Amino acid sequence: MQAMNGSARSIRSRGRLIGCSMALVLALSALFAATASAKPTPTQSYLALGDSLAFGYSQQLFNENEKTGESPTAFENGYANVYLKKVNTKNPTPYQLVNNGCPGETTDSFIGNGPVGAGLEASAFKATTESPCGYHKLGLPLHHEYGGTKSQLESALETIAVESFGPTPVTKVTFNIGANDELRTVKNCEKEVKTEYETTGKSKYDKGGGPTEAVENCLKAHVKELIEHTVKNVSASVYALRNGEAFGGVNYGGKINFQVGYDPYGNLFPNGEPQIENGKEQKELLPGSVPLAKLINAEVGKAVLTYGGAETCIADPLPRFNPISVKSGIKALEKEEFRLQTWTNMANTTEFEGKKNGPDIHPTPAGYKQLGQNISKECGL
Repeated sequence: MQAMNGSARSIRSRGRLIGCSMALVLALSALFAATASAKPTPTQSYLALGDSLAFGYSQQLFNENEKTGESPTAFENGYANVYLKKVNTKNPTPYQLVNNGCPGETTDSFIGNGPVGAGLEASAFKATTESPCGYHKLGLPLHHEYGGTKSQLESALETIAVESFGPTPVTKVTFNIGANDELRTVKNCEKEVKTEYETTGKSKYDKGGGPTEAVENCLKAHVKELIEHTVKNVSASVYALRNGEAFGGVNYGGKINFQVGYDPYGNLFPNGEPQIENGKEQKELLPGSVPLAKLINAEVGKAVLTYGGAETCIADPLPRFNPISVKSGIKALEKEEFRLQTWTNMANTTEFEGKKNGPDIHPTPAGYKQLGQNISKECGL
């Protein structure tokens, strides 16, 4: 019996030892798993500035998420998110994204009508300003909630200053702006021409080609004004980023990757049923829009490089989205047709609960991927 009791005690002892050993193994395994699965702590910040493209907007996503309050998490397929993933694949410690993008932002509202705007209005730039981010004023949430009256530029200056004293300084900025200035000019011309025809039966811009030609000629008449307006505001914004101390912040010396625009009104259906007006076939949705986009990109790009300095890069997606801007011929037209139909929502004929998802100038997920890849290819990671 004593032998049996001794054996029993020995078995119980070994059992307790095994149990303790197993517990230790499980604890170490859990610790190892937690360590292996833990994401590296960001050591730098990537600040995305711009309009709906930086935000990741499309009309379809907006329609599909209207009932749930338009959570920004539904709009995380924009070019900023694509670029962030690429950047983080090449860096041992990841960047955190601060996305200031505001749908509908113009160069005026980007600057805002606050203290920074007042300073830039009074400066040699003579910037023009307006109330910031109308999307936010409607009560719609942003990725980075920076305040109801603060402009996106003011928020950028604040973010750069605050993060410079912390563990995640801003070392990379992407920036796109100006498309909504152009859209405003297009809408103003369409309205002006429509009013002329309704009141007098003709338009001063019509040289015999009908309403479409009238709108085109109206745009040509205002293109110098549009470019000058966009250039001075973009120049003032880039200057403010580089010289933040003059506005109560800190000077930003990191990379600025500025993305100019593509043209959603290009050759969408060149091989489809032609649009005929006054006996003339129209290929571009908005005649003259591709050359106009090319001209604006060139002028804005020069301004950004002038005030951005050496650590500045211009990423131009126009040749990707609109091959006709760099090559002529039917092959370029066919490529442009395919890309505008695939990479933008201009050919989107779907609906969500009775609301049309297109035509919409914003990119599809495939288009946003192209914009993100365009920045990484032309400006690096």
